Amino acid sequence: MLYKIVKPIIVVLARVFYRFKVSGLENIPKEGAYLYCANHIHAFDPIVVAAFSRRQPRFMAKKELFKNRIIGALLRGVGAYPIDRNGSDLQAYRHSLALLKRGHGLLIFSQGTRMKDFESESAKGGVAMFALKSGAPIIPMGISGSYRIFSKMHLRVGKPIAMDQYQGQKVKSELINEVMAKVVEEVSKLC
Repeated sequence: MLYKIVKPIIVVLARVFYRFKVSGLENIPKEGAYLYCANHIHAFDPIVVAAFSRRQPRFMAKKELFKNRIIGALLRGVGAYPIDRNGSDLQAYRHSLALLKRGHGLLIFSQGTRMKDFESESAKGGVAMFALKSGAPIIPMGISGSYRIFSKMHLRVGKPIAMDQYQGQKVKSELINEVMAKVVEEVSKLC
């Protein structure tokens, strides 16, 4: 509910204050599970991606943000759920897979944290693992610009990377690395 109220407001603010241009929205599937994988340059990234998306993505946010009841409630209202970034968070992992099995979309920043430049070596394999386990396609995205007021920003949405060819294979680190190499290549082109 909160997402539907906030979405048009964010779109207007992003277009006015950051002159956001968005391309490739036709690459977002109209139904079924999907995984967005984008570079992460600013705290506003998940908000902007969710606002411009045709469908509401869910996303992980560091658990520290949920300590404040008001901020935590707002985050949950727009589709966020907590993750403990200091270890393996089995609860967040299971919740993510359950969302995908129910046909929802997830937004994952492969670097796990904000970085000024997208560095392929810093990409982690989480998005590939979720895609391989669920069969959901990965939608690469690139965010470019500085987030300075009245500067130009661009969100580019790439073509889905299907997991069909990997179905039935055991999810091992070699397979995760193979999928991540494709994802990183596409995200790099879109940045």
